[in-house]
Amino acid sequence: MLRQNALDKEYLAVLKQELTALDSSVAPQSRKAVSEVVRVSARAHAARFYDVMLEQPNARFYLDQETVSRRLHSALERWLVSIFPAEPLDIERTFASLLDIGAIHARIQIPVLLIMKGFREIKADIIERLGHVRLAQVDIADAYRFVSNLMDVALAVMMVAYMQASERSVRSDEAFRLFALGKDLAAERERQRAALAEWAQQIFFEMQTSHEMSKVVPLGQSEFGLWFLHRANLFFFHSGEYGAIAGAINTVDSLIERLRTGMPPSERVAAILSIKVTVDRIGSLLAMLFDQSAETDRTRDPLTRLLNKRFLTTVLLREIEIQKVSRRPFALVLFEINKLDRITRDLGLAGADSVIQQTASMLFNFARTSDSVFRMGQGTFLVIRVEADAARATTFASSVAERYSATHFTVEGSPFFDNSLTFAVVEYDGHPDPRHLIMRAERALRERSPGGSVSVA
Repeated sequence: MLRQNALDKEYLAVLKQELTALDSSVAPQSRKAVSEVVRVSARAHAARFYDVMLEQPNARFYLDQETVSRRLHSALERWLVSIFPAEPLDIERTFASLLDIGAIHARIQIPVLLIMKGFREIKADIIERLGHVRLAQVDIADAYRFVSNLMDVALAVMMVAYMQASERSVRSDEAFRLFALGKDLAAERERQRAALAEWAQQIFFEMQTSHEMSKVVPLGQSEFGLWFLHRANLFFFHSGEYGAIAGAINTVDSLIERLRTGMPPSERVAAILSIKVTVDRIGSLLAMLFDQSAETDRTRDPLTRLLNKRFLTTVLLREIEIQKVSRRPFALVLFEINKLDRITRDLGLAGADSVIQQTASMLFNFARTSDSVFRMGQGTFLVIRVEADAARATTFASSVAERYSATHFTVEGSPFFDNSLTFAVVEYDGHPDPRHLIMRAERALRERSPGGSVSVA
């Protein structure tokens, strides 16, 4: 890895030299012609770029969102104007911008082939428009060379940043998977077996007594189903049993839907027996999955034992992928311990740590197994509330804050009463970059009202 980082730095140094040499070699009249063409037609370049991109297979997954497309459209216009100025380039600033754009593309997970296709379209469009500019033949050739080489160098710089960010993401994914496997799998297995059994007991009771299927929660929407969708993939996604359980859950929910629509008594009995057999099979497959998983070194926040915030982007990307398919909302709830500085002064560092630990424990216990709870800062915590819009996440956060303020913590044997939480809630808005959502939550928390009142965005 160190060797690869060294090679990347060497390659970036060479690319910076190429960019500097290219910028100094273009004739002023050629540069000005290119700059004017790009300035006048930047909007058209961006429009063509997105028209062509959206024709590509699977591109709409990344780009077909009104707010995102509008923002990316204007950002592309500004970038084109900035990289083809009438005056010589600011090399350091241009280089830093290219690295940043490459990293953003990696975070959004836009495929490399789409990026390369987009660059080819922009290059072709600019060169086509240059053909209608009145310039000497030698200057036209110089302008063509400048546009082509500059776009190639820019793409190369962005690809280095893209690959570096992608490698970091892969390492973070693997580290988070190892963290998930490092949990107490025996306890987790019993917890999920109990959740599955409780769901089965409830559904069979309803079917045998009231025959009221409208009260039955589908297995996929039960506590076990939510855990399987949002958390189990971190443990077992690549195993055959995981896919078998997912198919079995769909089978059970299809049978429940048929029971709701009504069927003859003979078919109803067969459907109920089929649900029981399938649920039993899910339990067996689940036991096999846990048995196959080995414990690994644990990676979590050392004080609170919550997820470390380094894994937040990884988890959010997974939730964004799930939301793209399921279209079900999720929200972030950011909590902050009020007056932590004063608590530290009054109780000392050890006392403040005790308050932080007890806060973390309380938040973890209030969250569902399908949610993810992170420690973000000294006294700041974040909960990814899955399958919840802003209103439902706010109801959850309000109940936590109310219970928290009524809880008496024990610090070094003495009760501590002066505790309260401020929170902010933001719902996922479709933006593919997880940092956008995190920044919204942090901004909402900063904009909270004085005195520890609730802030919702």
